Amino acid sequence: MVEITEVRIYKPKQEGTVKAYATVSLDNEFVVKGLKILEGENGLWVGMPSRRTKEGTFQDIFHPANKDAREKIVNAVLEAYREQL
Repeated sequence: MVEITEVRIYKPKQEGTVKAYATVSLDNEFVVKGLKILEGENGLWVGMPSRRTKEGTFQDIFHPANKDAREKIVNAVLEAYREQL
């Protein structure tokens, strides 16, 4: 099982709906940059790194393969964000 070995939180230049950006290290071997901590109607949530397609929609360029993996990443990112506040 992949372990999250580091989470770094970065403040945006201008705060709006994006409260912070995150970088996550997996097993000290892979780094995922560009996760976003966003404020929504139901509180904070984590958006995966994405890019805009030719059609104008957004497509994730990294995403967990299952619900447990997503929860693990989201929980680690939100915990690191709250600790930094």
